[in-house]
Amino acid sequence: MIDRINVTSQIRAALRRSQIVLLLGPRQCGKTTLARAFVSSDSGAYFDLESPDDLARMSQPMTALAPLRGTVVIDEVQRIPDLFPLLRVLADRKPLPARFLVLGSASPEMLRQSSESLA
Repeated sequence: MIDRINVTSQIRAALRRSQIVLLLGPRQCGKTTLARAFVSSDSGAYFDLESPDDLARMSQPMTALAPLRGTVVIDEVQRIPDLFPLLRVLADRKPLPARFLVLGSASPEMLRQSSESLA
């Protein structure tokens, strides 16, 4: 059983340290449930890239993400792998208006791409 309070605390601490926090895990392990609870308490924006509406909103990712403030969650990021370089640009803004909690199903390719793009 996952200690959600502890995991939420760890995510909050990671978001204080880093502009982008990547939460990876197998499908159906609770990442989405955890993130929804996390964002609801922080009044941020949530993008579920399995939702046709959210996927359409992200057709112009800079337009969708640049004006947001607070914590922004992007779920199922593996659906738009080219998003990582844009997140790096957004995370480098000063002052930093938003921090990004990015969720995805773990795959070696996504790990490689995200680490290269966000380095």
